[in-house]
Amino acid sequence: MIEYSPTFKNPKQPSGLSKLIFLAILILGGMLLSSGLSFLIWNLAEIDINDVLKGKELSRNERIHFRIGLMVNHAGTFLIPALLYCVLVLKGRSELLLQLKNKPVPSEVMIWGLIILFSYPIIAALAHWNLSLPLPDWMKTSQSDSLALVEQTLTMEGLTELSLSIILVGLLAALGEELIFRGILQRTFEFVWNNAHLAIIVAAICFGAFHMQFERIFPLSFLGIILGYSYYYTRSLLVPVILHFLNNSIQVISIYILAQRGTMPEIDHIPEISYSLLLISLVITTTLIFTAVRLSAQKNESRP
Repeated sequence: MIEYSPTFKNPKQPSGLSKLIFLAILILGGMLLSSGLSFLIWNLAEIDINDVLKGKELSRNERIHFRIGLMVNHAGTFLIPALLYCVLVLKGRSELLLQLKNKPVPSEVMIWGLIILFSYPIIAALAHWNLSLPLPDWMKTSQSDSLALVEQTLTMEGLTELSLSIILVGLLAALGEELIFRGILQRTFEFVWNNAHLAIIVAAICFGAFHMQFERIFPLSFLGIILGYSYYYTRSLLVPVILHFLNNSIQVISIYILAQRGTMPEIDHIPEISYSLLLISLVITTTLIFTAVRLSAQKNESRP
């Protein structure tokens, strides 16, 4: 079992619940302010968000301004609140608690990247199972609205739009979401409950729910669990940040290449997974996870 520094348990520091409430206030405040700025940007570009949600096709210039608005919104909802939390709550302890100084070993990044890669059939199977569950209408509406925004983000003509999509979907998502869900929430849950596995699972469920894609909450939460364990066993927040960035960016680039060839895929399409492929995925993924855990144990034993 990997032991983290018990710095959060300093009696002079606020309780875990107080910290979570303060983080929620920062996120809510940032979300409201950044949403206002985003709508201002869209209004100046004469973009009606209601039309976008209804599936209206935007022009190239409109899509660029649309992405800029989403960047402002994402930074205000995740990245800026996370940084403010580090400054106001963690203060000088942020690098220690978030383990930002721990440089990832390339082999660790590679093996956890392979775990995500070979777990795609599992993720697809979870997505199909998720779709089979009855959901209330408001969840279905939220899913539809979210996919409409994603579709506009992933409609790309030229390298400018590709670059903006990578910055939005890859870089900002990786930095902001990993700081919030793994760096802050997972670590806080772990110190409060003294149970790393429960902390990883709950933080992953929060990660899945916050995307507001309830018809995909199972696969998103499963991906969050993998990212959570990659952080736990490597002791470096940079590992899930890198994995998150690569996972999202590769998908964006793949969609761009397919679109350039005239075969634009459906954003909400989930491929059918055979039982044999799912079994192979389970065996390889499990083997890779045991290998990653063993490498982590060996690295920790070699430390003074």
